[in-house]
Amino acid sequence: MKTVLIVDDEATFRKAICASLKARGYNTLEAEDGIMGLDVAAKHRPDIILSDVHMDNMNGFMMVETLQQEAMTARIPVIMMTSQAQGAGAWQAEANITYLDKGFSIPDLVATIEKVLKK
Repeated sequence: MKTVLIVDDEATFRKAICASLKARGYNTLEAEDGIMGLDVAAKHRPDIILSDVHMDNMNGFMMVETLQQEAMTARIPVIMMTSQAQGAGAWQAEANITYLDKGFSIPDLVATIEKVLKK
């Protein structure tokens, strides 16, 4: 069973994603910002991280930069959930980051998770 860490400052959205993934057989972990996401990732080493881009305290890009500097978390793939995936151009070169436009369906999310985990 794969473990997914969801990092998003919108509690309702985060909990809905968790419930949907649990119903499909995934273990889930939650974090409300990038700082908490770093802590949870280091302690639990999830198989994949779903993160919002825009959050208070530490945004998703800063969290990913920090994750990639630590040997224990550097290889965890990340799916960045954003309404501005097209404008995230500079980050598209990063092999460990996949972008998913917010407004996605749960089947699209699950398909993206499965595709990334198979890499």
